Amino acid sequence: MAEADAVARIAAARGLARWEQRIRDGLQAMHARGDLPADADPQDLALTMIAALQGGLLLTQLQRDTRPLEVTLDAMLDRVEDLTRAA
Repeated sequence: MAEADAVARIAAARGLARWEQRIRDGLQAMHARGDLPADADPQDLALTMIAALQGGLLLTQLQRDTRPLEVTLDAMLDRVEDLTRAA
């Protein structure tokens, strides 16, 4: 759709950017409190999370099974938890 419909691509991009910003805001707040290590980059983490979640959502829709999204969410939460332990 992104290649065929510019309006849809822009709308989807804006929606994902808003979602990513909210994730980034939360990670930046954690970073500012010292809950994440100094070398953890909230922007990179947010980008990684949104990309993983989108992949999980796509697989969930294609497979008609929630497992891909569940596994992805668990992995992302585990990653953040690991980083908080390292802080």
